[in-house]
Amino acid sequence: MTIQEAKDFLNRGYRSRERIKVKEERIDEWIRRAESITAEIKPVASFSSTPSKKVEDAACAIVDLQSEIKAEIYELAAIELEIGRAINQAVTDPTLNALLEMRYLKYLKWEEIAVRLDITFRWTMTLHKKALTIFTESALIHAEHAI
Repeated sequence: MTIQEAKDFLNRGYRSRERIKVKEERIDEWIRRAESITAEIKPVASFSSTPSKKVEDAACAIVDLQSEIKAEIYELAAIELEIGRAINQAVTDPTLNALLEMRYLKYLKWEEIAVRLDITFRWTMTLHKKALTIFTESALIHAEHAI
């Protein structure tokens, strides 16, 4: 496993959260569309008691997106569990472990991590590189034992 492959593995949760956010934004857009639909003024003779097709379409789209989000949330939980286990198994140093968890499970920005660990931004980046190296080496060792 390379450093880039380790980053890709660890960033899966972030990408999943981004997909959920996009779907939530789409739901908000469908809700705005449904709320903005106004009844057409028609002659009394053509009055119908069936709901507007536009409102029905919006409601169906919202329900479909909510189902997709629910599935994505279950997937995110599994991904985060896998990432957490991999970090805990590979990185035993408490500071490096905390740094990886803050970045890849809590999705904190580098500046926030530096503040929480009470270290400089540059040192945060140095420790991150060290933690990724340890993570990568551990993954290679585990892969060799699996063969």
